Amino acid sequence: MGWGVLLACWAAAAAIALALGRDTSWDLRNYHYYNVYALLEGRWGIDLAPARAHSFMHPGLDLPFYLLTRSPLNSWPRLVSVLQASYAGLLACLTIAIANLACHGVVGRMTAASALVALFGLTGAATLPEAGSTYNDVQIGCLVLGALLAILLAAEANDRHKVPQAARWRLLAGFLGGCAVGLKLTAIIFPPALAVAGAIAVRGGMGSRTRAVGLVSLGGVLGFAITYGPWGWFLWQRFGNPFGPIANTIFRSPLFPPTGQQDVRFLPDSLAEAVAYPLLWAHRSEGVVLEPPLADPRFAVGLAALLLFLTLAARRRAQRDKHPRAAWAGAMAADTTARVAARAMRAVIAFVLVSYVAWLGVFSILRYAIPIEVLLGIPVWAAARELLLAAPLSHGSVPPAGWWRGGAALCLATAFGVSALVTEYPAHPREPFLWEGEPHGAAVVAVKQIALPAGSLVVMLGPAVAFVAPFLVGPGVWFVGGPNPNWAGVATDPASYAALVLRAVRSHSGPAFVVLEFPDDYDREAADVLGIMFDQASCRPVENNLTKVVQICHWR
Repeated sequence: MGWGVLLACWAAAAAIALALGRDTSWDLRNYHYYNVYALLEGRWGIDLAPARAHSFMHPGLDLPFYLLTRSPLNSWPRLVSVLQASYAGLLACLTIAIANLACHGVVGRMTAASALVALFGLTGAATLPEAGSTYNDVQIGCLVLGALLAILLAAEANDRHKVPQAARWRLLAGFLGGCAVGLKLTAIIFPPALAVAGAIAVRGGMGSRTRAVGLVSLGGVLGFAITYGPWGWFLWQRFGNPFGPIANTIFRSPLFPPTGQQDVRFLPDSLAEAVAYPLLWAHRSEGVVLEPPLADPRFAVGLAALLLFLTLAARRRAQRDKHPRAAWAGAMAADTTARVAARAMRAVIAFVLVSYVAWLGVFSILRYAIPIEVLLGIPVWAAARELLLAAPLSHGSVPPAGWWRGGAALCLATAFGVSALVTEYPAHPREPFLWEGEPHGAAVVAVKQIALPAGSLVVMLGPAVAFVAPFLVGPGVWFVGGPNPNWAGVATDPASYAALVLRAVRSHSGPAFVVLEFPDDYDREAADVLGIMFDQASCRPVENNLTKVVQICHWR
């Protein structure tokens, strides 16, 4: 499509990011910032999980943002937001490329119809609010969509009898999918969908499909090993589990409880609710698939269209056997780009269906479904196409080639317009680029540095406060997170991580502090385990521009 399309997508994403403001999300304050600090400053031999269970998350995707904020560019928050928005711009460009293939069969041919197909999903409640944010779900979307696009391009290479090139595309597809899982484990729902899409996109028998899936799988193993392997090995050597407290039902590290640490807050309660789940957030809802209120009918419309497409496609196949001379079917068979488009459409729809089912059963958290959401316009386009093709087929008439495109575009435009009117975007934590609470003027991350006595112990008693750790300075200062039983076990078990933290804290003889949000509202369970008592009169604010409620108190 050329660099112009990519730059236009980036410019649109940057405009959205600037309109939304500076990211001050809970995840950024809790672990996105601290984890990179711990990695680069060698804190793993000093601190004890200040960000609690999230301390063990892979810090790779947070490196660029952290390095930007530790550079002179930290004083240019709008510029950093524009740079962060480049991920959303790339995601949009990849979505358009896949839509081009599914609509027209030519990856570089962007039309108003394919742009509208892409826009339908890109403006969804999961995707659009993350422009310029640090949640990292957009980056995962880029990797997953890149993998899906590579699968479709591999099928095109096979059509041109370029077998080595097709093999390289499939290896790349698997590699990108493996990198997505390695960099953020929530992407685990997408490799099965990529494998199914890879099998469907292949022309030939079972042997060809098996080889294609094998190449994708091999690339996936390589991508995961390269991105997560060193981090997993570090965690394995140190804690006996390559995923920290996650999946300890399998690895059985004595430091952590034998649980999977799965977040089940948003899972449907029954099979009936699972079937109707997209309808629950098609209108205004709260706590269904995200904490903040939102409304978005795109999943309901897209998945309904997907089921309609499957039904009509099965009916068309049956009727085609009865009407073998249907003119449109012959045109489809003779038109190479139409065959490519049909195959890409089937592969994308298979990817959407399989990944949605996996998402629904594992997380049901809307942020993790960005690679699904951005493709929802393709099932709508496919269903409209099948509906329009069904009429002449049933009458045995001979329509001109491509006659249905205008009608399909009209159907999609209607669905997009209705969805846009109904959509209420979730209010993720954002702040203006300039606001009165900033201690150092305009900045991406600004925290007023506090000098602590040598050898101070600082316990993070509140969630989402670990981001201040780099700014609490002094010789020998070390940080500890609250050892909650759900991930650290119970302190009465001498082998648990909670007991490890308790022993380290009890052996400390120097000054001690606690960091929390409100002095009268903190993690009392962790405070009781560690024997923490503090005087609220000793609390003073930690001035910063990510939240207004961080306090540091002297621990008696």
